Amino acid sequence: MKRRWISVATTAVALAALTACSDGMEEAATKAVDARDFVALGDSYAAGLGAGNYGESTTCVQSKDGGYPHLWAALRTVASFGTVTDATCAGAKINDVRFEQLTALSENTGWVTLTVGGNDAGWTKSLQTCLLGTDATCTDSVETAVTTVEANLPAELDALYKMIRDRAPNAKVYVLGYPHLVAAPGAAGVSCDALGDARRKALNDGADALDEVIQGRVTAAGFTFVDVRKAFEGHEACTKEPWIHGLRDNLSESYHPTPEGHKAYADALFAVTG
Repeated sequence: MKRRWISVATTAVALAALTACSDGMEEAATKAVDARDFVALGDSYAAGLGAGNYGESTTCVQSKDGGYPHLWAALRTVASFGTVTDATCAGAKINDVRFEQLTALSENTGWVTLTVGGNDAGWTKSLQTCLLGTDATCTDSVETAVTTVEANLPAELDALYKMIRDRAPNAKVYVLGYPHLVAAPGAAGVSCDALGDARRKALNDGADALDEVIQGRVTAAGFTFVDVRKAFEGHEACTKEPWIHGLRDNLSESYHPTPEGHKAYADALFAVTG
């Protein structure tokens, strides 16, 4: 009789353990299902600078409907989002995203988009040098930027991506790169002002170096890299139908995507995510 009670007690403990395990699995499944929130992170390319309709956003200059995160969200009609949070900010560097934007993430975050790294490379300074300087100073400035990218960005991006995964464990993360800003060297019949062939080549080689570093770290983190260079091919600044602004009266919009360019970003993202 004593052995029977031991057997019954053992069975009861096992059933309780199975029930607890089942409850835990159901809770985990519920969390996965509930991870429907979308958070957009990043710099001016993510914020929609160049697309217009900035509203009252004077500091971060977010386009309220023209940036690729908003355009992509509108394209996704199959799966509905929970909340949509635009944490992007023009001028953001990697550490700005880490320490100012990631508070928007949680276990309920199901999707994250991100573009960042250009400001860390000093890309704006290189572009200004290429517009105002000589071929030699342009090339030197871009080479300095590439050296900075290759030396500093891998560790900084690794730290950022780890924090994103830690804060949003259930999220699918899509990191979008940067396009070539200017037409390829030798593009016939296209005026590019001071940006002759040597300067165009330097700028586009620099963009390639930046994208390659970002893509490598994205792959290592297990996220998805979205390469937009092909989408912009033939539509860079200095082409006949540019999707990148040239010099603008609003200087901050210069060499940022036009509304069509931000749509190209959203389409490239949608092609990967559906």
